[in-house]
Amino acid sequence: QPRLRLHRAERAMSAPTANRRRHPAGRGPRRRRPADEGERGSGTVLVLGVIGVLLALAVGVVALIQAQAAAGRARLAADLAALGGATALNSITAPADPCAVAGGVARANGAALGSCTVAGEDVVVEAAVRVQVLGAGRTATAAARAGPVDAPGPGP
Repeated sequence: QPRLRLHRAERAMSAPTANRRRHPAGRGPRRRRPADEGERGSGTVLVLGVIGVLLALAVGVVALIQAQAAAGRARLAADLAALGGATALNSITAPADPCAVAGGVARANGAALGSCTVAGEDVVVEAAVRVQVLGAGRTATAAARAGPVDAPGPGP
């Protein structure tokens, strides 16, 4: 039984000290400094700032993607228009006005024909595509040249 009493005594003595908080250097409970109260919510402001920067970057990336897509469409329309015009110019069976054919091909590809020049057997065209980038109207232009190969070379 003495062993049982000793166990109870340790338990009785350790329980109150376990529940008590120890304060540094024997001082009372820590008090909030006035500077701490002015910083409340600063994490929220920081997170909102980071979200704002990320949204601005996302809008910029979307604008670049739109501009690149329009430039690609303009290059495609110019290439096809030049090929169509050169085919019409060099056709033996169905010759036609190369610039009229190039204009029709450019319109079929969603572009406007800016200029069309026939230089010998080559057709040089410029096509333009209208696009809205961040709400502002922009024009992507591209030029292409097509005609017969000057000297026969090895095929692909």
